[in-house]
Amino acid sequence: MWQCPLCQSPLVCGDTWRCNNNHSFDVSRRGYVNLLPVHKKSSKDPGDNKAMLDARQTFHQYRVYQPLMDKMADVITKSDVISASGAVVLYDAGCGEGTYLHVIRSALEAAGKSVVASGSDISKSAVDLAARQHRDVQFVVASSFDLPVQDSQIDLMLQVFAPGSDDEFARVLKPQGLLLHVTPGPAHLMALKKAAYKTPREHELPADERPGFTLLSRQRIHWQATLENDSQRKALLQMTPFAWRLDESTQASLCPSLTEVEADFYVSLWQAKQK
Repeated sequence: MWQCPLCQSPLVCGDTWRCNNNHSFDVSRRGYVNLLPVHKKSSKDPGDNKAMLDARQTFHQYRVYQPLMDKMADVITKSDVISASGAVVLYDAGCGEGTYLHVIRSALEAAGKSVVASGSDISKSAVDLAARQHRDVQFVVASSFDLPVQDSQIDLMLQVFAPGSDDEFARVLKPQGLLLHVTPGPAHLMALKKAAYKTPREHELPADERPGFTLLSRQRIHWQATLENDSQRKALLQMTPFAWRLDESTQASLCPSLTEVEADFYVSLWQAKQK
């Protein structure tokens, strides 16, 4: 399944991953592999930092976004493509700490599917945390714009609040494979936007077309999410990019008022076109 990020040759996986050109990549003690070459990094430590990821993990433990997770699982398990398959190769591009990958994998297994799951993120901290939480999933450090995956390997790709390359997704998906894409809706976390920006803008609507794919379905899920305690509120503030725009005093003054926030998402299911 995996390919060398330097020469695109297949990787043989063991204690060390190696291609036939003798490029090698060590497996970390947590089980993940760093397949992001130094010369392809945009910074010394790209992606989300550890504080943001820890906050996200704390937030998800409270199941505030459970309606979104339920909708994602429902869309996938009711898909004709998935229903017709016995085994599913699942991949999360931009997996973060692994929450959404775990949700979809669990839903597929509950539906009687055999699942081989893996994921990647450009953040080493994210992959380290994901590997600690989900030891039976193969994680790698990699860019979603240059996936270290061989052609036509994946049945179902997840793209949740993460950037990526349509060309890369189409390349690694099997013919007529599925891409589940989750994006923020127009009103998502508008209260935080108003605190962070003088002229807050609504999130843009997701595109109706993307190269190499056919849109099968799109559903909007929009509700008032209740934040019952300070731990939830602080985690929400710290897990989003708003944490970079709001200083500590602003966050402290804002936190008590965040008893409810708008949660607004689009869940889009795309199918790769026949190659």
